[in-house]
Amino acid sequence: MNADGWDERYRTATTHRHGRVWSNDPQQVVQDLVRGLTPGSVLDVGAGDGRNSVFLALAGWEVTALDFSAEGIRLARARAEKEGAVATWVVADARGYAPGRQFDLVIATYLHLTQADTREVLSAAATWVAPGGHLLVLGHDRANLETGAPGPSDPDILYTPELLSSCAVGLSIERCERVFRDGGSDPESPDDSAVTAVDTLLFAARPAAG
Repeated sequence: MNADGWDERYRTATTHRHGRVWSNDPQQVVQDLVRGLTPGSVLDVGAGDGRNSVFLALAGWEVTALDFSAEGIRLARARAEKEGAVATWVVADARGYAPGRQFDLVIATYLHLTQADTREVLSAAATWVAPGGHLLVLGHDRANLETGAPGPSDPDILYTPELLSSCAVGLSIERCERVFRDGGSDPESPDDSAVTAVDTLLFAARPAAG
């Protein structure tokens, strides 16, 4: 789906049974891993309607949130203002994006592109991690196709541990594995806990300088 398609999806989110495209809460894996880090600068790649960005801002991070959907960023900005969170909002495509700086944390959650684009974007994201910083990537695993859990059906845009580990050049991988959750925490089906969904998680660090 292109930016126009996502704009339309966010505009019509009020017709969704929950009044939104995604779950209202940040991903639990993001919450768990970030709690162990000292807040600094963070780039949220594919921020969508801002649930992770707002969580990070309220936790003391200096947030830059990037998404190619202007409507998603509009919703994220409105949510941030309502909750008293401050962030820098950027409407741009992650493909070809260059932040011109490094960050203490770079996250990308459920950013599903073609395999070639995924390698390009996440390999670039690894270079945006500052010394001592971390890269956190989370998304649907190809094994999710076998579970009946909600999620994309095109295997070319799904993750595997092998794919994500190949993007972490120059980083020390702390975790790269399949993780499991009930359908109740799925971004597209927050009330369906009848199945177990499968995600891929990459958590990697750049060695500290010196």
